Amino acid sequence: MIEQDSRLSQLAADLNTDLVEGLETSGKLTTRAWGAAFDDVPRHLFAPRFTLPDNLGGMVLGIADGTRPEEWLNAVYHDEALLTIFDEREMVTTSCSAPSAVAIMLESSQAAEGDTVLEIGTGTGWTAGLLSHRLGPDAVTSVDIDPRCVREARERLDHLGFAPTLAVADGYLGYPTRAQYDRIIATTSLRKVPPAWLTQVRPGGTILADMRGDFAGNLARLTVSEDGSASGHFLRERVNFMPLRSNKEEHVRELSELASRAVSAPGQQRRTSLAPAALRTWDFAFLAQLSMPETRAGRVRIDGGPMYYCLTDPRSESWARVDADTDDTEHEVTQGGDRRLWDELETAHELWTRLNQPSPADFAITVSAAGEQAVSLPDADRQWALSF
Repeated sequence: MIEQDSRLSQLAADLNTDLVEGLETSGKLTTRAWGAAFDDVPRHLFAPRFTLPDNLGGMVLGIADGTRPEEWLNAVYHDEALLTIFDEREMVTTSCSAPSAVAIMLESSQAAEGDTVLEIGTGTGWTAGLLSHRLGPDAVTSVDIDPRCVREARERLDHLGFAPTLAVADGYLGYPTRAQYDRIIATTSLRKVPPAWLTQVRPGGTILADMRGDFAGNLARLTVSEDGSASGHFLRERVNFMPLRSNKEEHVRELSELASRAVSAPGQQRRTSLAPAALRTWDFAFLAQLSMPETRAGRVRIDGGPMYYCLTDPRSESWARVDADTDDTEHEVTQGGDRRLWDELETAHELWTRLNQPSPADFAITVSAAGEQAVSLPDADRQWALSF
């Protein structure tokens, strides 16, 4: 490892210092105690081998794979997520989260000395190390459904002298063995708040999670009440974590036949002035996600043909496609199934405009003790069932 090379050790220290200073300058890292944790828990110990995201070239870099150590270290201390584990389909399942996202989560968690924390999604173990540095290892519990993640994280944390409680467990169920906690922090994204979490956080404690669907989502912080309910708001800060892997969370399965139908089947056609680019506006995409539960979205290019933007709903087997290659002011939309998904998207855009284009931070979130979940826009007296 680089600890035996004074030149590389100094390079790692310098790169880490630059990273921390950048996070502080940008306002993402504001608490000195968290800054000290970033100083003392170096990221490179938790990312010995990884794949860069496509926007950085998609290369595989590893200290033991013949990669130049300087190249590896420079990539580690980029403010980017590093892809660390892939499944048999070559789909990424685990990453070392971008430092800015980790800083936002820790600052937004409101965790402080004396608190106990349950982290959902151990991953590489880096966030558990940062939590252990500030709160003490005895106050930190972290779970992951992947035994490899837990095993490797334990080895890395042990190298730093940290021994938090790490367990192979389904994060959707929390970890009742050490409950109740002052904070639950999810470094994964979810479509709903797992009911088990409400019973594992003490009254007055908080849950921090990235609530999202295919269109958009946002970081939400809820405070648990004495009656077992929870309420809070979506925050201004934005992160983008990979979905929680769970055996318990209800997943809507995308049907390959439906996806194929969406890009090629005949259907009802008309013209639309709402371009697919409208969903690049995060504020609108958030409201559209609330208005169109269970809807999936994505771009698909036909070999030798045009690029389509497709909406699908696996439950009703409805679909819509729009030509995404043109910059024309009007686009042809084709739709099929019981739901007219592009019609619903247009209706959502009209509503968003009529409500003065609210942002995610304008929305509140509530979970009843019985598990009913809702998102509301208090200023407009509107409410949606939470079903990202």
